[in-house]
Amino acid sequence: MVLDALFYRLRNAGPWRDLPEGFGPWRTIYGWHRLWAREGLWARMLDRIARKAKSRIRLVDGTHVRVHQCATNPKGGAAAQAMGKTRGGRNTKIMALTDVRGLPVKLSLIEGQAYEGNHVIELLDDPRGLMVVGDKGFDSDKLRQQLEELGARHCFPSKSNRRKKRRLNKKIYRQRYQVENFFCRLKRWACSSTRRDKLARHFLALIQFAAIIDWLRYGS
Repeated sequence: MVLDALFYRLRNAGPWRDLPEGFGPWRTIYGWHRLWAREGLWARMLDRIARKAKSRIRLVDGTHVRVHQCATNPKGGAAAQAMGKTRGGRNTKIMALTDVRGLPVKLSLIEGQAYEGNHVIELLDDPRGLMVVGDKGFDSDKLRQQLEELGARHCFPSKSNRRKKRRLNKKIYRQRYQVENFFCRLKRWACSSTRRDKLARHFLALIQFAAIIDWLRYGS
């Protein structure tokens, strides 16, 4: 019943107190969600199921999520809960690392205005031997050097203002669209397209829950 309630909220993104009575007391549902988020249950399950990814190619990217006004005043400040300021208002960015099929391997949250390249390394649990693929926004000498020092390779197109262009494996880079497809599937869930949770831990737990469902649907 609790899982059904989480699935319902993931689909509809309403306040917890608006859960249908058929699921039981909303405080009980929210209590279980808060406990599982604190213990990292969905993160561990995603890590376990993502071991099915056999390819050593990893696609990385980020997507913006608008923060609903009901979540914009968290205790401790917005920055502590991965909320930043952009032209459109409060914003959170979901960072995703996927396999070559676009199935999620690891997820994290950063502030909306943060540079994605500074948060790639934290997504890599075992970087040695991986080929990390991203768009030209990841074309940074610092990031390239960090990946090489960790034993990983990289496939990023050069920015237009780079004087000396770097070589690009176009065959591998053509697979990058798969991470965009993952974001398209993810944002079909209302909870993933608009953030209503004040705490980053609670919001990320729902995103990880959605990622596990993505594996169950498309990972076979």
